[in-house]
Amino acid sequence: MTLSFKTLGFAFAVALSLPAASQALASPETDALSACLVKSASPADQLVLTRWVFAAISKHQGVSDLALLSDVQLKSVNQAGGALFSRLLTENCPTETTAAIRVDGAKAIEIAFTALGQTAMQDLAGDPGVQSALTGMVGYMDQARLFGMLSQAAK
Repeated sequence: MTLSFKTLGFAFAVALSLPAASQALASPETDALSACLVKSASPADQLVLTRWVFAAISKHQGVSDLALLSDVQLKSVNQAGGALFSRLLTENCPTETTAAIRVDGAKAIEIAFTALGQTAMQDLAGDPGVQSALTGMVGYMDQARLFGMLSQAAK
């Protein structure tokens, strides 16, 4: 099986958007790759991954007005992400990468990077600034209506 750089790039992007349920379909080889990536990625590596995902998402038409990212910044984030993915797959986890691709093909990369992405996002969500921003919408919710519905559901 031949994997192109374009295919791998797409796999990395897709991996971060896949639901956790897709991991249930993984072979033992892909599970081993997932574990190796998570174990091998330092907190600094996870930040590189988070920055890459944020930069990519910021280019979506629906949210692009919320984050201004220059071409220079995007190039820098892409370079750091590419170096991270290359290092993890070829230096930290080469045996696991080869075995997983033999069994599951490009889907192995998608599934393994989903596991790594989830770990990075868990760390991100635990940040006090992120927590504050996430809870900021609570003041705008119709709490009486929501609690009323929940009370009815609990009966």
